Amino acid sequence: MNSPVLVTGIGVVAPNGLGVRDFWDATLSGRSGIGELSRFDATGYPARLAGEVPGFVAGDHLPTRLLPQTDQMTRLALVAADWALADAEVEPGELPEFGMGVITAATAGGFEFGQRELANLWSKGGRYVSAYQSFAWFYAVN
Repeated sequence: MNSPVLVTGIGVVAPNGLGVRDFWDATLSGRSGIGELSRFDATGYPARLAGEVPGFVAGDHLPTRLLPQTDQMTRLALVAADWALADAEVEPGELPEFGMGVITAATAGGFEFGQRELANLWSKGGRYVSAYQSFAWFYAVN
């Protein structure tokens, strides 16, 4: 038996728009979010284009305590999820246990965080690696 699907809230953090309205306007007008890499120097790489999310400042949307524990991809996912809940006008704590489901889509997990922690391991030793490393690299961590 198939269950009906009801979409009640959407949150979008994408290279061509922050928020549903900006994303949809860009999509309808054919504006791409692909551009020259700016998060690191890519001159030594054959590909130098990416779909970064310009104008996104994680500290404007998330508690500062989360910033050292997460990487850019996880921060984007957290903000999109928060916007989707706000769009749906849902307070998860007010619903019964297992009273809602969530679908997310992302291309990567916390690889940036993982890479930083591996660099700490190699250069400083295991005492300098966050406990979050055990799962932060996983693609579904978000």
